[in-house]
Amino acid sequence: MASEQNGTSAPTNTINHNYAHGHRKTRSSKSDKSWILICGLFSIVGAIMLVVNIMSLVNEIQLRRDCTELTDGIVTQLVLNPADESDDDSSDTWTPVFRYSVNGQTYEQRFSISSSPPKYKVGQAVAILYDPTNPSRYVVKGDNSALVLLLALMLMCIGFTSVLPIAVVIHKNNNPSSKASQQLPY
Repeated sequence: MASEQNGTSAPTNTINHNYAHGHRKTRSSKSDKSWILICGLFSIVGAIMLVVNIMSLVNEIQLRRDCTELTDGIVTQLVLNPADESDDDSSDTWTPVFRYSVNGQTYEQRFSISSSPPKYKVGQAVAILYDPTNPSRYVVKGDNSALVLLLALMLMCIGFTSVLPIAVVIHKNNNPSSKASQQLPY
């Protein structure tokens, strides 16, 4: 009886072991494809966002190069941007509106960056650098928040873009040789 159990036990274990191994191999190849797909999507989205961000950064730098003339400005209002009620992490932000004059023409412009808490106060005097060929283009002297935001976004985009290459390196380090692992006896 004991020898029968041993006799039937070995082939059953061998069959089950081979089935389990084959099943694992199929699952492994599916998971290999899914992690490549997910990491690839992160990298593609990151690369697209990186290109858009670089274009925005180039535009901001060009704006700062073009804005060479100085004038006095004032904060006329803070526009409230209410928080998204469906997002618990969002908060109200405020966008300042600046008024300045160039050659008798008055310009009132909404700033491109909002903040919470507000960075400026109504009635606060600011120095405005404007483009002499198009005075409606301006920057607030000393306010680099747009550059800081674009650089932070660029770092995030670089991180997204690098997901696939980093994942491939990690995968190769964890699985040194797929040919060698296929030759191992099971």
